[in-house]
Amino acid sequence: MFLSKLINPIVHAIRFKKIVKMAEDGDVTLQNKLGVMYHNGTYVKQDYAQALYWYTKAAHQGYAPAQTNLGEMFEYGYGVAPDDTEAAHWYQKAAHKGDTIAQNAFGWMVESGRGVEQNEAEAFHWYHRSAEQGNADAQYNLAQMYHAGRGVEQDYKEALHWYRKASEQDYPPAQTALGLMYVRAQGVIQNDVQGIDWFHKAALHGYADAQVRLAEMYEGRKEPQKAFKWYVKAAQQGNSEGQTNLGLMFVFGNGVIKNNVIAYALLDMAVENGSETAKEIRDTIAKELSLTQKEEVKFMRKEPDKMWKLIENYLDKKIEK
Repeated sequence: MFLSKLINPIVHAIRFKKIVKMAEDGDVTLQNKLGVMYHNGTYVKQDYAQALYWYTKAAHQGYAPAQTNLGEMFEYGYGVAPDDTEAAHWYQKAAHKGDTIAQNAFGWMVESGRGVEQNEAEAFHWYHRSAEQGNADAQYNLAQMYHAGRGVEQDYKEALHWYRKASEQDYPPAQTALGLMYVRAQGVIQNDVQGIDWFHKAALHGYADAQVRLAEMYEGRKEPQKAFKWYVKAAQQGNSEGQTNLGLMFVFGNGVIKNNVIAYALLDMAVENGSETAKEIRDTIAKELSLTQKEEVKFMRKEPDKMWKLIENYLDKKIEK
């Protein structure tokens, strides 16, 4: 056992030296591989400067995956000052070579007007090229374009097609959007059961927006315990809509024991996360709180773990599932 522990680091060191030597001799695949290793801290200490160095060497030799990785470094400011122009430059180079990740990334830069002139029609073009190669991000982005009629004529059938393609790859935002199309009868016959099914798939991945949509469906079907479960999950992730809706359950005693202190704490969280709706309701509740209750709210806000345990205990067990 001791010998194997001693040998493995030696073997890794020898292999790493060989990789570095071949990369220095101009092997673009290994230059990019070294960049990835330093970027992620795989087998080496994470070092963005080294990642940038190796990506740049491979990118200047025209290696598309490295150009994509270099674009990401500039977009997010890994080891370098964020620079949208440089990011778009490298994404575009890789996109023209057929790199599906770069095509989607460049499409997003073009759609957003970041580092390049904003152009929805061109963004649609790049999303489409990437989506046809099976990129789930691009399939979702393309569906969004069709859904809203951006860069292309609005077409719910096409939106549905591409949302489904991405959903079949377990892409939660697409699964949520597909669920909404079934619920709203957009491009498909209205079907709440299908909507719930897609929301549930995305919710199980921990996608907060889907958890809220699923909870809303259950609330509408008079199943407050199920709604409560999913609102809690979304609210714990900081989702303001989930926090607001959960707060409202405590305001009206819908499936839970009515409690204005918990309601206020949840709504206050939602306000902190940008909800204007929650602010109006919270301020109304504030007028009804006693000094003791206001102190209870302060305690909950300081001890969120204890607050969540308390919230779960307020589920009205008398209500049938």
